[in-house]
Amino acid sequence: MEIKKIASVTAVIMMLALNAGAKAVESELVTKYLEAVDSKNALKMSAIIKENKDKIPAEIKALLEEAAKPEITSEDKESRLYIAELLASGLKEETGDFTLLKEVKKAVFNSRLTAVPTRPKAENGIHVVVTTHVMVKSDTTEEAKNMFLPDNIIIKKGETVRWENKDAVAHVLISMPVIGTGGIKATRIEPGASFEFKFDKPGEYFYICYIHKGMVGKVTVEE
Repeated sequence: MEIKKIASVTAVIMMLALNAGAKAVESELVTKYLEAVDSKNALKMSAIIKENKDKIPAEIKALLEEAAKPEITSEDKESRLYIAELLASGLKEETGDFTLLKEVKKAVFNSRLTAVPTRPKAENGIHVVVTTHVMVKSDTTEEAKNMFLPDNIIIKKGETVRWENKDAVAHVLISMPVIGTGGIKATRIEPGASFEFKFDKPGEYFYICYIHKGMVGKVTVEE
C-alpha cells in the first residue's frame, strides 16, 4: 500500500466526497474505506480490501459510471475517480491484478481530455497538433494552461502527427505504455520547433509533456 501517496491526497478526497453529497459515499464499503484512509490506518484499509475483493470491482464500475454521466459537476466527477483509483490501487496490492487499476487510470486520463475526439483531415498524411498557452474555464475558475490542441484525435494507421510548438516554453512528449500503446518519445521541442511521429501500429496512445505534467493528449489509431 502506497501510504505516502494516499495520505497526500486524503484531505482532497474527503473534501470532494463530502461536497459530492450522499451519492458519492452511499456504499457502506466505500464509506468504511474512506474512513480508514482518513485515519491513515493501513491495516484497516488492507483488511477492507481483502474482505471485500469480490465486491470491489462492482463498486469501481459504479463509480466510473457515475463519473461518466454528462450532468455531473467537475468536483463530483473528480471525487468519484479519486475513490475509484484508491480502491483499484488497494485491490491491485492485494491481488497483483493491474486490470481494474489500468481501467481507472484510463478513465482519469480521459477525463482530462476533450470529451469528444476529433477526426482531423490529414494534409499529405500529416496531422498537426499545436502546443500553446490558453485560458481554460472550469465550473468556478479560469486559469492559464499549456495545452495540446487538439488534445484528443482519431487517425488512421500509417498516418503521421506533427506537434508544433507555438508556446513560449519548451515541451517534451512521451507516451504512457502503462495504460496504452507506447512509442512516442520526443526530445526537447523548443519554441518554434516541431516533432513528428508516424503511427504504424493501431491502438490508444496516451501522452503527456514530461515537463508540464498537466499537459495531456491522446491519439487513437485505427486500421
